[in-house]
Amino acid sequence: MKFNVLTQLGQSYQDEIDYAVIKNDQGEMGILNDHIPIVVHVREGHLKFVKGQHETFLVVEQAVVEFKENVITVLALEAQLGQTLDKAKQAFEKKKKERLELTKKENVDFSKLERELKENIKKSKAGQFTQR
Repeated sequence: MKFNVLTQLGQSYQDEIDYAVIKNDQGEMGILNDHIPIVVHVREGHLKFVKGQHETFLVVEQAVVEFKENVITVLALEAQLGQTLDKAKQAFEKKKKERLELTKKENVDFSKLERELKENIKKSKAGQFTQR
């Protein structure tokens, strides 16, 4: 079976696997070839993809996992792969921290630009009527 992962930022992963295990706040669920079609919401959790003796973990946040026609599709707000669950969690937390720092910086930059715009509007006396 195949798996595809797509995040809001356009990151994508694809691979062939033997089976998958989904872990969310409801518990765990295994998906093998020819499983019935299913859609699962994963608020916070992970998926384990197994191919032979090799395991790969995908830590996700706000994800929808769909399985049909032997293809698992994961659409996630955020997702990070790792060779172990700990490595995937570390990569996930690092990416989340980077995104938080970027958001803070963008908010500060936006506030500065907004202040400058207000000052320039005030200086130009835009919106004020003058009599001639």
